Amino acid sequence: MTAGTDPGTRERENVTVVGGGLAGMTAAWTLRRLGLPVRLLEASPELGGMAGSRVIDGRTEDHGVHIFPAWYRNTLRLVGELGLTDHLRATRKFHQLLPGTEFRSADTPAADRLLFLYGVLDLLAQDYRAGDESLHDFLRGRRYLSPAAVADIEHLFVASSAAESTAVSAAGFRGSIAAFVRHPGRVRMPRGDLQQWFVGPFRQRLEAAGVEVLTGRELTAAATDDHRVRTLTLRGPDGAETEEAVPGQLVLAVPHGRLAALGPGITGALRPAHGILELTSRPLGALHLYLRRRLPGLPDEHIRLVGSPHAITLIDVGQTWPGHRDSLLNCVVGRVAALRHLADDEAVKVLVEELMAYLPGLDWEDIEHVCYQPHSSAPFHAPGPGSARHRPQAFTAFADLHLAGDFCAAPAGVAGMEAAVRSGLVAAESVRRRLRPELPAVRVDTIGDVPPPVARLLRAALRPAVAAVRRRSGGDGPGGNGSVRR
Repeated sequence: MTAGTDPGTRERENVTVVGGGLAGMTAAWTLRRLGLPVRLLEASPELGGMAGSRVIDGRTEDHGVHIFPAWYRNTLRLVGELGLTDHLRATRKFHQLLPGTEFRSADTPAADRLLFLYGVLDLLAQDYRAGDESLHDFLRGRRYLSPAAVADIEHLFVASSAAESTAVSAAGFRGSIAAFVRHPGRVRMPRGDLQQWFVGPFRQRLEAAGVEVLTGRELTAAATDDHRVRTLTLRGPDGAETEEAVPGQLVLAVPHGRLAALGPGITGALRPAHGILELTSRPLGALHLYLRRRLPGLPDEHIRLVGSPHAITLIDVGQTWPGHRDSLLNCVVGRVAALRHLADDEAVKVLVEELMAYLPGLDWEDIEHVCYQPHSSAPFHAPGPGSARHRPQAFTAFADLHLAGDFCAAPAGVAGMEAAVRSGLVAAESVRRRLRPELPAVRVDTIGDVPPPVARLLRAALRPAVAAVRRRSGGDGPGGNGSVRR
């Protein structure tokens, strides 16, 4: 800002970011680095949203288990900009655990591994630019897949997305697989709770850079007029509501349900207009078990419980987080919605008994403390079949309004933290084009894809081997016979 800039110009260049999750934090950080004055408002006492933590029963509990795959290119670059790369640890592999008398990884037979590989190539061979289908329909249409293979693939997806295969996009699943293929590398995990190792330091960097951070400010309404957002109604920590004028640019980085609740004055300005009303979310539960001893034989990496009725995955973070001597099982519950009819203590009983089937050494007497978070009021965005056409762009029909959030338009398969960070960068670029067009564009790294023709060539090369496997098995896949026609 030059000394000669008039006060009216300075006021117009103010940016208010509403929503202190990862999308809003990223937008605020990027805009401040462009030299713009930024104010960040968050309804909760802490920043972070679904990437954050909160104190429950005197303990800092993460919203869930968080991983940083190598294809999280924008997220990992942000971590580097913040100087937090050493706050993450690299892992070697994912583990699959079968129920049994002792810890043993699932040893997938060679034939099933071949069918799985062929199925992945088959999905990558699809071109969904002209349309989409559910993951369920894709799998049921593949005659070479055994029912067991279909169930395993569905469970793998549910454990990470909370959505059943009938409700998720095959194009999105294809995109995530392509991202892993194009950007191989070790998955990283935080060295401790995300509040201490990521979100807290991120907030410190924001405030040190000059971002004004205000928590306990909940957006309840927005008034629009003449293609602009004129005022925001904010509820403070004391419950009182105040109306504030919007002095410059506004970035709304709130969940799509909260955005929709602001009414047609806002949703009508989105591109596409009102499309956000068609988006859906589902809860992804968390169960944290503090044990009185170290469970022997468990790896310190991500474990998927094969065939788990509630799609449980877990990490024994007690082995790597500082200050822990005994096991601390941080579990993700993919099918937590199936427990919504139960009281929390009854749901915990169901989940712990399920864990005991996979960890026979685990006993109720081992459990010192339980933290269960069904997250029914903080659902996880899960793109459904054909939902890409409803996901809003960062820019809107209003000159002063921009959007960020994991629900915003993104390449197929980009989800979770990467979707949130990417949306924050795209929102910052939308503001830059409005206020500082002379500056270089905000960097947004692309995620690589696998061209369908390449996948089709590889699929064709494997087709004879897959046909032989299916003939030997004599089993019919979900399509009705064992032939391989694709």
